[in-house]
Amino acid sequence: MANLSKEHQLTTLEHQLLNNATELVPYLQKFGTIIDEERHIPEEVIQKVSESGLFKLGTPKKYGGHEVSIRAMVEIISEVAKGNGSVGWVVQIINGNNYTASLSLPSEALDSLYSQKEEVRFCSVLAARKAVVKKVDGGYLVEDGFWGFGSGSKHATHALLNLNDGKAMQESGNMKMMLAVVPMSEVTIVDDWYTMSLKGSASNSLALKNVFIPDQYVVTQDTEQVTSLTVKLEGRDRYRPYVQLITSITTGISAILGLARGAVEYFVEKAPHKGITMTVHTSQAAVGHIQYKVGLAAMKVESAHLHISRAIDNMEEHVQDAEVLSLKKLAQLQTDMTYAAMLCWEAVDLLMAESGGGVIADSNRLSQIFRDIRGGSNHALTTASTGLELYGRVLLGLPPQHGMTLAYLSTLKTTSGAEANHV
Repeated sequence: MANLSKEHQLTTLEHQLLNNATELVPYLQKFGTIIDEERHIPEEVIQKVSESGLFKLGTPKKYGGHEVSIRAMVEIISEVAKGNGSVGWVVQIINGNNYTASLSLPSEALDSLYSQKEEVRFCSVLAARKAVVKKVDGGYLVEDGFWGFGSGSKHATHALLNLNDGKAMQESGNMKMMLAVVPMSEVTIVDDWYTMSLKGSASNSLALKNVFIPDQYVVTQDTEQVTSLTVKLEGRDRYRPYVQLITSITTGISAILGLARGAVEYFVEKAPHKGITMTVHTSQAAVGHIQYKVGLAAMKVESAHLHISRAIDNMEEHVQDAEVLSLKKLAQLQTDMTYAAMLCWEAVDLLMAESGGGVIADSNRLSQIFRDIRGGSNHALTTASTGLELYGRVLLGLPPQHGMTLAYLSTLKTTSGAEANHV
C-alpha cells in the first residue's frame, strides 16, 4: 500500500533510511515465530537493524545520529513493523526515547552519554509503580523503585525513568515528571513479560535498589525550564517545549500503523489463491463481500494515516511559528493518535474475521499481527477511549483528564503569563 503524501516530504537521507527499512521487511518476517517463542529479539536481528541505521533516527546529528523529522520517523518505523511487530515496537520505543532524551537532558549530560563507543539506546517508563527517592548531595538516591513496562529493556543501554511515584501523581493531579537517566548496568530487569501480544518487545518491569543518580542526569519539568515561546529557539531546540506531545507521536502510533499496513498487504497477497471453505468460491479476491471488507480495511488504515499526518502538520506549524497550542488543538493532536490506533485495529479485525479457521495458528502472520496490534492499541498513549474522552471533554468545556495534557498545560506557560487554555 502506498504511503500517503510522503514522497515530497522526506529528505534524501530519510528516503534511504526508509529503503533500508523496506529491505529488512522479508528478513524480519522470517523471525516471527522465533521472536514470539523466545520472548525477545535475537541479537543478530538487533545487529541488522543497527547496521541499517534504524536505531539512530531520533539521535542528534551532533552525536552521529540521523535526526530525522517526526514524519520520517513515523514512516520508517511503520515500515519496520510490517516485518515484525515486536521489532517495530522496540525500534519505535528506542528512537522515541532517544529523541525525548536529546530534547530533555542538558548538553553536558548528553556529551557524556554519547562519548561512549556503544550505540546509545534508551528504554523508558514514564510512570513509576513505586518510587522511594531521596534528595542527597550531588543527586538522588533511589532506595526502592519499580517501573513497568520497560519496552526494549533487553536491547537498551540506558533507561529513562520518571522518579515521581505514579499513584501519588494521579491522586494529586500534578502530572509533572522528574526524568532520570540510569545505565542498564544499574537496573534489574524483572523477567515478567509473559503476554499474548508483542512478546518479543522485552517490555519487562525494571527495578532499582539503592541506586545513586547524579543531578546532571535528572530533569525536573517546571516552568523555569521552558523557554518562552515568544522567543524563537534555534534548530532542534525549537521542539523542546513540545517534547511531551512529540512523545505521544514518536513512541505510540508508528508500529501500530505499520502492523495495519502489513495486514492489508498480506491479505491482498493471499486472497487470489485462497478459497472459502464450505462454499464454491475458489478465490476470495473474486467475492463481493471480501472486496468490500478489503476496501473498508484499506480506507481505515489510510484514514488513520491522514489523522497522524494532521497531528504532525499541526505540531510542525506551531513549532515553526513558536506558538502555544490551544487546548482544542492540543486535545485534537492527542486524540488523532488514539483514533488512528482504533482505526488500524478495526482494519485488522475486519481482515481477521474473513481469514478462516487457519488464521488462529500462532505461526500465521495475520494472527501475529492481530495479537500485536491489539496489545499496541492498548498502550496508554494510544487507547482510543481515553483520547475520545479527552476531546469530548474539551469540546464540552470541561477540564481535561489526560495526564499528558495536564502536564503540557502546567509547563507550557509563556513568560508573559499566557496559557494554552483557550479552545
